[in-house]
Amino acid sequence: MNTARLALTVALACVLSAPAADAATKRKSAAKKKRPAATKKVPAPVPEDTFTPPDEAAPASDAPVAPKAATQAPVAPAKPTLPKMADVPAAVVRAAPSNAVAIFGVARQSAAADSAAKLEDTLTRKLGSAGDIQFVDLATAFPPPEPQGNPKGDALFDEGRTAYDNLDPDTAAVKFKAAAEAYVQRPGDLRPEKLGETYLFQGASQLLNGDVAGAKAAFTNALLAEPSLRPDAGLFGQDVQRVFAEAQTELNAQPQGTLAVVSQPQGARVLVRGRDVGVTPLSGAKLAPGHYPVQVVLPGYAPFATYAEVKPSAPTELKTKLASAPGLSALRDAAAKAGTEAAFDADGVPPEVGAIGERLNARYVVLAASFQDKKGRLHGEVQAWDLRTKNRLRDVEVDFGKRDGKGSADAAADQVHTFLAGSALPQSRKEEKDAVSSSDSVLRKPWFWAAAAGVAAVTAGVVYVATTDRGAGFNPVNGLPGGISF
Repeated sequence: MNTARLALTVALACVLSAPAADAATKRKSAAKKKRPAATKKVPAPVPEDTFTPPDEAAPASDAPVAPKAATQAPVAPAKPTLPKMADVPAAVVRAAPSNAVAIFGVARQSAAADSAAKLEDTLTRKLGSAGDIQFVDLATAFPPPEPQGNPKGDALFDEGRTAYDNLDPDTAAVKFKAAAEAYVQRPGDLRPEKLGETYLFQGASQLLNGDVAGAKAAFTNALLAEPSLRPDAGLFGQDVQRVFAEAQTELNAQPQGTLAVVSQPQGARVLVRGRDVGVTPLSGAKLAPGHYPVQVVLPGYAPFATYAEVKPSAPTELKTKLASAPGLSALRDAAAKAGTEAAFDADGVPPEVGAIGERLNARYVVLAASFQDKKGRLHGEVQAWDLRTKNRLRDVEVDFGKRDGKGSADAAADQVHTFLAGSALPQSRKEEKDAVSSSDSVLRKPWFWAAAAGVAAVTAGVVYVATTDRGAGFNPVNGLPGGISF
């Protein structure tokens, strides 16, 4: 009996002490995680002294420059005739506009690849400028990859922070420098605020070691990485505040440089330290001197990321050719099969065109084929299909030697627009002015008024015939009775 009572007492004590132990453990864990932030953000996210938007940046609502694909949902398995189409992501939704358009440039020979890309760009830009064409949305069909983070850099930062908190500035400076290098090596996964915080701690550690020049350089890097960050007065002393302010003053005093970014295809978004600064071709982006993480992203293409050095009062230009992501590559392979000379000459809808429309939920598919003749001259041919009505636009030829007029890429875009929207593309101001000037000159010609009088007479006669019984003596020329004539 005594043994049973003792066992019951011990069990009861264990039950009562468990919640207290759990609470103590949670308090200890929370205390460990609650580390004060080293920086604070100022209200202005991007100071004018560090970045100025490009003078001629494209508007935010820029016309689509790449074939934009529809919103997504599960996709049926690839058709046997298109084995590569199986590479297209299975997350394609069927919520795109019912009249969505997909445009692909096709090179029938490798020597015609550049002209095919330019023809695709021209058609997309001209059709997009009309404002009444809806492209398929590639951003939804091919969402960007999730950021991978930088575990190595984060681990080095934590080690540096531990050394700094333990008053070991030598070790802290080494760790923070290594963490910054790890972050910089992967610009595509960079978090600007984290890099700025790393440089700030590096500078503070160097300042504790008496290295004022090194500290000021680190603070400058912190400002370039994230201009809105400032050292928290609750964590850093007056010496850090003073040297940081000096670094900012010196950076502001330097003349800005400019950044230009060109990509193929055009229309890619340009991100500088994680901020959207415009689309390619980008010119005139003004930045304070320093190294900047630059990303060039376009739906359906693998993102491009690098570090660009902007020098004082000097231009910096980046050029990149974006590679198609696997899903878009499969669609382009299908377009290449449908863009051959034999496919263009055949009747009906090529199976590859139907597959493209199905995958992207597009009503219209436009293929712009480019090829080289036996003499090495480049030519273009455009065809378009309405997959709903089975109508087809064909025999649209392009002469790459012409910049305007019949046979030019602009004229081809006009024909395609008429097929898609039932109307010609809006004229430019110059075209309108030329048209008005031409009509004025015609109006001054005597023969015009003579012809106009005849047309007016015939028109009046038609109206008269439509409303009057044809009696005896009817004049078939002017519609008036008897021998009366003009």
